[in-house]
Amino acid sequence: MTEEMGQEQGVGGAPAAPVKTPWGDVDSLRERRLRPGQRLPRKEVKSNQRARLFAAMVAVCSEKSYEATRVADLLELSGVSRKAFYELFDDKRACMLAAVHALISPAVEAIAATDDVGGSEERARQAFEAFIRLIVDQAPAAKMCFVEVFAAGAGGADEFDRATDAFLELSLKMLRNTPGRAKLPPEIVRAMLGGARKVIQTRLYLGNEAELVDLSPDLWAWAMSYTPPPEPLRPPRERARKSPAGLDGYDPVERILRALASVVAEKGYPQMTVSDVAERASISLSTFYSHFADKEEAMLAAVDSGSAQMLATTLPAFRRAPDWPHAVRGAYGAMFAFCAAEPDYTTLGAIDVYAAGRKAMEQRDGVMKGMEALLIPGYERNPDVSPVAGEAIGGAIYSMINDRIKQHGAASLQGIAPLATYVTLAPFVGPEEACEVANGDGRGS
Repeated sequence: MTEEMGQEQGVGGAPAAPVKTPWGDVDSLRERRLRPGQRLPRKEVKSNQRARLFAAMVAVCSEKSYEATRVADLLELSGVSRKAFYELFDDKRACMLAAVHALISPAVEAIAATDDVGGSEERARQAFEAFIRLIVDQAPAAKMCFVEVFAAGAGGADEFDRATDAFLELSLKMLRNTPGRAKLPPEIVRAMLGGARKVIQTRLYLGNEAELVDLSPDLWAWAMSYTPPPEPLRPPRERARKSPAGLDGYDPVERILRALASVVAEKGYPQMTVSDVAERASISLSTFYSHFADKEEAMLAAVDSGSAQMLATTLPAFRRAPDWPHAVRGAYGAMFAFCAAEPDYTTLGAIDVYAAGRKAMEQRDGVMKGMEALLIPGYERNPDVSPVAGEAIGGAIYSMINDRIKQHGAASLQGIAPLATYVTLAPFVGPEEACEVANGDGRGS
């Protein structure tokens, strides 16, 4: 059996420099084509083609992003024909998801089969640092799994969640053998994983993955600063906030942004169109384009508007508290009350922003940096806290919001205020005070 030839030429999708991938260096892909007249089992031929396409997907996504990647780019770089591609995959999304699955599944299966996770905290630290080195060594593939996968829609997020669940189970097994942490609640461990994920994601999409090697000891120190709360964290009394009714009371720009958030909550960012937004906002397409160049620009504006409104609610609650720990608790109470009242904006900023690409993630990180500034008094109280803790805590809280929305909807977010408070305060003030403030001692909101 021979491989189909006739691949596209001159597409310009190849990266400027050779890219290392788990399926080999991309500059050798076309050389690995099966020779005409070479009869091999069909399964072997398809395996060869899939590997070359997966390597090409990693390389082109690394250079251009998933959204900008075209099937023609993959064909030019891999040397696979268009006919052969469509015998394997329906479209580029199917190819992307298959590549991510091929990367993640072996790790998930290995974790699931791991029974012997005994040993010291030092062994666990070494395993963590080895994982970070692997990410740095295979940065293009890691970027596809940590960043670009979300642009492929719900299927991509599902793959990532599957890996996160597996790492959570492994972490819980390891912690059972770690003195002082055997009873850490799973929701705190998952938040710790979310904090590490955010630090990794940011370095990958900015192309600064080499920083992760030096950051890994600080990131590990932050994670190991958590011990179980001395008492169970109690759910708060939820404060009802009235959600805005309809779009009639808003100016055209805010109507567009709220309509966009509503449509994205229903359909997802990749499937959302400008026409969808115009119809939801009851405006013409010309009105939309008089304010925004395209759906990406409107998406960025919507993330900015939702974030600004959230901060306008959160900061006053932070400033009127009697001390810093209670300021953190008050800020989360106000923030999650806003989130419950504005579910579309909240879902947009917590979940759909991943699918909107690098610019949206950079904008989200800008908002998180503003929230990280609220931790400065914590460093004044405890200068020994890991320098990366502020960024990791922001990622942990973001991860908690993301998980809560997926499981129970944005309207339930007020329920995680005690957990968010504990995760934020514990590294700075210790578990006892963090737990006391999280559960409410009468001095904070």
